[in-house]
Amino acid sequence: MNKVLKEPLFHFLMLGLGLFLLYGLVTKSQDDQDTIIIDDFDINNIIASWEMQWKRLPTDEELKSLILQNIKQEIFYQEALKMNLDHNDEIIKRRLSQKMQFLSSDIASLNEPDDEEISAFYKENLNDYMRPVLYEMYQLICSPDYHDNPKDEALALFDKIRQKDPEQAQSLGDKMPFPFYFELVDENQLNRQFGMNFTEAIEKLGTNQWTGPVKSGFGYHLVFIADKEETSPIPLQEIREEVLRDLEYENQKHMNELIYDEFRKNYNIEYDLDPDKFDESFIDFLENKEVNTIDS
Repeated sequence: MNKVLKEPLFHFLMLGLGLFLLYGLVTKSQDDQDTIIIDDFDINNIIASWEMQWKRLPTDEELKSLILQNIKQEIFYQEALKMNLDHNDEIIKRRLSQKMQFLSSDIASLNEPDDEEISAFYKENLNDYMRPVLYEMYQLICSPDYHDNPKDEALALFDKIRQKDPEQAQSLGDKMPFPFYFELVDENQLNRQFGMNFTEAIEKLGTNQWTGPVKSGFGYHLVFIADKEETSPIPLQEIREEVLRDLEYENQKHMNELIYDEFRKNYNIEYDLDPDKFDESFIDFLENKEVNTIDS
């Protein structure tokens, strides 16, 4: 026992407990006793959280235990607030900020867009709802894996095949892990396989003729576009749910910005930065950015 009393950790725990008790005595004189109310909403939340995790309702004993845990958490939470333990806590700041943004999103969701609003949003953002360009095409490649100068090799191969039917050229070019013939491949798939530079180059090419060379990350391609189906809008009735989700997201973002702008008017932001550590133009940018944010 004497050994325990001499341990520094024991002294630290006793000092901490003493501070808590002293704080309790001081605050008790200010507010004799707080009241914690557990209502139907709280109980339903406790049950719903349990059911979501365990896929069943809690038993009576489990529910009693959960309620006691909830009360314990609430008491510690209230006492932490009284002791100002939430001050400058980054996790708490982030969480409360998120909750405020969730509230603004809830406000925005109260006004469900009607068909007219959905249609107007669809037309304003039509470029986001286009079918990708489709290609039926053949390609040959000259790769740096096989040639010191693959571009010159591709130009020489082009002279050989420029008058040939695509099927007659199938055995030429280098063997790579992608097909010679693409049947109705969309530009998104080509982007993933060859990169955006490739699709940007072939969108300007004519059809039913060998063209190139077109560069990709694999080398230099000779391309024969047999058919090309241009981009077109996807009808609204086919993607109404997607458009509705996008509109609701934009409405939530807009509501969040409106609420922030109103809150922002109540705060004055000042910068006190060491000019030796931060460039003057950077400080000017921050100050002007704040002004622009308030005015917007």
